[in-house]
Amino acid sequence: EGANLVDGECQMDYGVRVDSVGYLTNRRKTAVFHSESSSFSIRRVDNDESVFDGEADGPNVARDTGEELYVADFTALKDAGTYYVQTTEGRSPEFSIGADALGSVLVATMQGLYGQRCGVGVELEHDADAFAHEACHLEEASLSRVGEGSRDDTGGWHDAGDYGKYVNNGAFAVAFLLKAFEHFPAFSRELALEIPEAGDDVPDLLDESRVELEWLLKVQYEDGSFAHKVTALHFEGMVMPEMDKQQRYFISASSASTADAVGALALAARLYEPYDKDFAQRCLESATKGQDWLDANLEALAPKQSDVETGGYTGGPDQDERIWALAEMWETTGNEAYLADLEERIAEWGASNEFDWPNAANLALSTYLRSERKGRNPAIRSRIAQSFLSVADGLAKAAHDDVYGRATPAYYWGSNGVVARFAFNWITAYYVEPKPEYLDGIQQQLDHLLGLNYYGRSFVTGVGEKPPRFPHHRPSEADRVDNPWPGLLIGGPHTRLFTEPEDSRAEYPAKTWTDTAPNYLHNEIAINWNTALAYALVAVAAANEDAKPCADCIVEDGAGGSGGGGGAGGAGQ
Repeated sequence: EGANLVDGECQMDYGVRVDSVGYLTNRRKTAVFHSESSSFSIRRVDNDESVFDGEADGPNVARDTGEELYVADFTALKDAGTYYVQTTEGRSPEFSIGADALGSVLVATMQGLYGQRCGVGVELEHDADAFAHEACHLEEASLSRVGEGSRDDTGGWHDAGDYGKYVNNGAFAVAFLLKAFEHFPAFSRELALEIPEAGDDVPDLLDESRVELEWLLKVQYEDGSFAHKVTALHFEGMVMPEMDKQQRYFISASSASTADAVGALALAARLYEPYDKDFAQRCLESATKGQDWLDANLEALAPKQSDVETGGYTGGPDQDERIWALAEMWETTGNEAYLADLEERIAEWGASNEFDWPNAANLALSTYLRSERKGRNPAIRSRIAQSFLSVADGLAKAAHDDVYGRATPAYYWGSNGVVARFAFNWITAYYVEPKPEYLDGIQQQLDHLLGLNYYGRSFVTGVGEKPPRFPHHRPSEADRVDNPWPGLLIGGPHTRLFTEPEDSRAEYPAKTWTDTAPNYLHNEIAINWNTALAYALVAVAAANEDAKPCADCIVEDGAGGSGGGGGAGGAGQ
């Protein structure tokens, strides 16, 4: 117990677990440790001076690991500096406290997305390492499964540890960068990223988002629908992207991919308007054409990919994607027909606790709730507001009650991304009622991802204490650099061990992670996890100053509740 793989070797860790990067000044701060004594102290790194002494709560049984642990709360410590936690049996990794304690993680997270760019050469540096790949996948992709000839699809982001590009997940992923910009504009406009476009007249967050948006514009068919994905027939070997020479194919349209693309492009149209009117207009024209196709094709359409072995990304019914498309189209255009259709469809919908690309409903409901346009149904708005408050309160309680601060006991492919994405639910609820525990909850999820977990390790490559060394990520495996590409959030522990049969289930799923490159089950990376992490980092840093609270939300007691179609669902890989 307490064993984990570091550099491929089993090591024991009974030390003090903390967020090994940092805690924001005004947010909750906790550490977790094994000990016979509850006493602890917080000490400055530069002189070992004790600045905070306390008695930890416990011992408590950890929900997801069965360990008996003490929880040390040092929220009252607000002085900026670099510290460690000392107990009678050990000390923690170093961490910072301050207003920008997590700024380096945000820069690295966005650096991770930049490294996923397709069709162009990429060069980046992190710590003492340099990472690069050449321009890749420059040949036109074949239309043989949907028509004759071939077509350019260069650009966008590689989706995950493989080199496929998927419209559902790509649109869903870029939405979280765009929502970060929309919800926190003052912070986002000033955010400086390490990307080639830095310093131009467009905010860096929008520059990186445009990479994926330009690709979405390329994969729309003449009738307005969007391709489901562009991939080879099989996953690539562990090679650098420029060495992947497989023929790539456009895979036929789906109603879900079309609706997701419409949602992302309609959202982009209003955000880019002040910076690039021509691009904003292109996004809106494409989204309008896609929405017209959806209006003319009301039945769900699945892609034809039975002979394609890359990620399926088929998430079942398309109603959640359709309401997201309508919400963004209405918010951008003010077209009352979109609002009428949207309200008819969402009459019984409520926010979901957990959500990922198969369920875009929370994006739709949040846009509807936060809109400043006139004409919404007050009862629907009130019920949606209450459903977000109910979800947020439940998540906050779960995070507070869990030894490691994780707001869900669920583990599945990519659940680390869902943990980061809880921030979106909390921020939507914070807009209705600005409770500090919602922001504390975001900090706690980040703490968990950055070392306050069973392993005492960060789940983000190149960041924090003993980060993953062997992610399931082709460039990290194929290049000649010892360390993996930085800023990539791995999927995290799963209900089963990677080496066990598919029907096996671990008693304590939090203890299943192994840091090995073949382990796609726990150790893959994906763009929708990185953008969720970016949103959480922007939100927790900016919310106190930049969030705009609801001026006229009317919440009726007992209205709403959580509903509208399930949690995160399965992942596409």
